[in-house]
Amino acid sequence: MTTQFCAKCGAKLAPKNHFCPVCGADATQPAAKSRQKPLPRRKQRRNSRSSNSLALWAVVGGVVLLLIVGAYALANTNRPAPAPAVSSIPDAHNEEGIPYPEVVRVSTTEAKALYDAGSALFVDVRSQGEYDTAHMAKALSLPLADLEARYRELPKDATIITYCT
Repeated sequence: MTTQFCAKCGAKLAPKNHFCPVCGADATQPAAKSRQKPLPRRKQRRNSRSSNSLALWAVVGGVVLLLIVGAYALANTNRPAPAPAVSSIPDAHNEEGIPYPEVVRVSTTEAKALYDAGSALFVDVRSQGEYDTAHMAKALSLPLADLEARYRELPKDATIITYCT
């Protein structure tokens, strides 16, 4: 007695099968009486492993591509420009060595009287870090590096006293 195999998928057929139990092909056709053995299951598994491996590589490749694009985007982000140098204010000294002699000076006694009366705006021109460490009560922080860009924020009709120590 000869063993029959499905001509389409190679599955083993029982003697009275009219259709293949695996693929449903007609088992009564003369071509179905073949002595050819079915494809080994190992090869079928390798093919599915190959497709799984291909899918895995596609996912890994996509992740790597996303990491590269993200790193590129981070490297090319617009960073804030450094604070502009205060170049329009000349660094002039008089014969006594006092810088900016044209700027009106206020004595500490006068400054204290204006502060107590609440009739002057005190502006701390030190860096933000120095201001955060310690500053006069009610003083406004306007770092010297930002003065040129922000001086319009100050009221025009107020007495303004700047300090840096």
